[in-house]
Amino acid sequence: MNLKNRYFIAFSLAVLLWSCKKEEVLNSTEDLKFENAFSPAADADPAVKELYQSYNVWMRMDFKDWKEVTNAILDNDPYNRFGVEKIADQERQSAILYTKALMSGVNPKYAKTFFPLELFFVKSYGRGYFAENIKKIGRSRLVICWPNQMTNALPVLNPERHYYQDSVLSNAIWAQLSSMITLRIPEPVKAFADAGKAYDSGAAVDKIRKEYDKDKDVEKRDAAYELLAMTGGFIEASGSSSFENDFSSWLRLLALESKENIKRKYLDNSPARAKKYEAFVTYLLSEGWDIQAMGNTYRERFDAYK
Repeated sequence: MNLKNRYFIAFSLAVLLWSCKKEEVLNSTEDLKFENAFSPAADADPAVKELYQSYNVWMRMDFKDWKEVTNAILDNDPYNRFGVEKIADQERQSAILYTKALMSGVNPKYAKTFFPLELFFVKSYGRGYFAENIKKIGRSRLVICWPNQMTNALPVLNPERHYYQDSVLSNAIWAQLSSMITLRIPEPVKAFADAGKAYDSGAAVDKIRKEYDKDKDVEKRDAAYELLAMTGGFIEASGSSSFENDFSSWLRLLALESKENIKRKYLDNSPARAKKYEAFVTYLLSEGWDIQAMGNTYRERFDAYK
């Protein structure tokens, strides 16, 4: 096959992917004579294939050229000039166990529709000052260094429990996942958005920031941020700017925290947040995902495995 034909096939694949919903899996096509390039190989680890079949999320670890990692299906990272190291062979099984724990509380149907296509585990991404421990590439690929070296991350001593033991890493991963998931939602969830104050594209936060620039009063600034969040129904003040910021912050919180702790910290002091919480949980339950049960399990096991 000459170079021109290869480019034509690659372009055709990109157009196909752009036109498909996430749950419409691209399968091998006999007439086109190319293999399904976006699923585990036939000889892949059975656990990797099971994850893909259950959630349509491909847990990847292999590549021939490091630029395969920086180039996702419809996006790329042009800033990594120092390469990517492949995950060590002895770390592969622990990464698989971590991914299974990560996905265990997620509704498969919801994952097939809204989760990123790929979780790509590598040893390192970039180098030195430019190294990154977790890297989001578009809405389709999340790159995770394993074992992870971010500040305060724990060594992997018990792979089956590590997802629950290392809350620093879990929070960092869900911060990225929640953003990627929210960007896949075609339009704001009306009942959720209407449960709080209208989004203002960052105007309220900018006003508080400008006041701080004048007086440098940290306590006054932080109190204003908290008041904005409490009265508007947001987890953080930044949620007031857009549906994307608001929804993703709720998603990250509920995936990793118990209802008891959420109620005590966020709901008891804010009727607006209590209303927003109910709308959020109701929406995900209608999609088949009991995310609060997932958060309850995470907190229970985190406390048990300390």
